Amino acid sequence: MERYNEYKDSGIYFIPDIPKSWQVLKAKYLFKQEKREVRPEDEIVTCFRDGQVTLRKNRRTEGFTNSMKEIGYQGVRKGDLVIHNMDAFAGAIGVSDSDGKGTPVYACCTPKRDDVNQYYYCYLLRYLARNGFILSLAKGIRERSTDFRFNDFKELYLPVPSREEQDAIVSYIDLHSTKIDAAIAQQQKMIDLLNERKQIIINNAVTKGLNPNVKMKDSGVDWIGEIPEHWGVLRIRYIGEAKNGLTYNPNDMVGEGSGILVLRSSNI
Repeated sequence: MERYNEYKDSGIYFIPDIPKSWQVLKAKYLFKQEKREVRPEDEIVTCFRDGQVTLRKNRRTEGFTNSMKEIGYQGVRKGDLVIHNMDAFAGAIGVSDSDGKGTPVYACCTPKRDDVNQYYYCYLLRYLARNGFILSLAKGIRERSTDFRFNDFKELYLPVPSREEQDAIVSYIDLHSTKIDAAIAQQQKMIDLLNERKQIIINNAVTKGLNPNVKMKDSGVDWIGEIPEHWGVLRIRYIGEAKNGLTYNPNDMVGEGSGILVLRSSNI
């Protein structure tokens, strides 16, 4: 995007300069918090740390603590700007893509004005999460956590571009994010293939040796298969002495020239 012709001091210490035409307002003049009743057909909506707010069934259903009684649950609607009070510092802020219900730790916000694009402010708040600003507001003693409620959000001074500029910024971010995500996915495929190739090299080296022309024999071990004819097969108890049942400090066991193999059962 091209730079603006003129900038001004925003008066916001976490955003020093903004285009001269932009306003600065407290969030309470831009958003209101909704308090909706839960409908019988509402399913659980989850606000994830990657910024997606969607029905839980769309992502995964395991790994969550389910309440026996949904005390304090509230209605969530598609288009709500949802802020996770406890996990906002980690990026759990997004715009819901579904109707449903959420826990009372969510602040469900809707624009007060037609010139407010909630997706723009979602990106802005997630920026504040990534640069540590929201974490800096922590009041409690729980490590890596905040209590970023609507009452905290509404007092924040935020830049206010025109609606046309907000829409353009959102479109620009969406377009380039899609391209970057596609490039990341392509690179991840290459990484996965290289890791697979690496594992094949390791497996072949430790079970077949380095000479591809050596005569092979059946090892008698299903997971190994064939091994070089001159190799033997022994139970590990005949190879060396094992000490188990005790906890050792790895730094005491593994050092230069120690020659001690340390296997933690929890890591196998």
